[in-house]
Amino acid sequence: MGPYPKLVSLKDGTEVTLRPMQEDDLDRSHRFFMSLPEEDRLVLRMDVTDREIVRIRMEQSDAEERWRLVALKGDEIIGDASLVQPRHGWKQHTAEIRCIVARPLQNLGLGRVLLNELFQEATRRGIEKVVGEVIEEQVAAKRILNYLGFREEMLLQDHRRTLHGELHDLTIMTASISDAWSHMEDLMHNMDGHGRERHPRRKAKP
Repeated sequence: MGPYPKLVSLKDGTEVTLRPMQEDDLDRSHRFFMSLPEEDRLVLRMDVTDREIVRIRMEQSDAEERWRLVALKGDEIIGDASLVQPRHGWKQHTAEIRCIVARPLQNLGLGRVLLNELFQEATRRGIEKVVGEVIEEQVAAKRILNYLGFREEMLLQDHRRTLHGELHDLTIMTASISDAWSHMEDLMHNMDGHGRERHPRRKAKP
């Protein structure tokens, strides 16, 4: 893991700095969430348009250990990722991964880089199983998790309510950290030390 801050280059050469979230990131974090399209914000768990909610989100709860990582372009946050692990009880060996990237950066490899950092931190903490949650509209997120070896464990109907009050089915996906690492290593092997693909994969023929 680390050391942080860490400088990486995305597929188009954009330089991005990775580091853990800091106490003075409140305004940056709020601006980041406000910059997201409404359809991206609607799938989040909280109303991140409210600055006070963003402040609460940044704080760690007593029940969970949250490790938050941000990606910055210049002084502005363009990606937010977190690892959420129960502090006590029978789920301490598990952690949920969460990741959101600014729309213009979503096809440049930033999500992969952030997930790689989360897996490194999970390994350091001795986590054995990682969990991801997606609703049916999050097609790209589900595709990435499938690619990383996650499998669908459960479908909860009408389980997630958006900020507009709409109900959506929630799919819970899991992977052992060893399986996730295996798939991530294959992916990262095809990337240089700056997060860019050495040999872009060819599209499958129809």
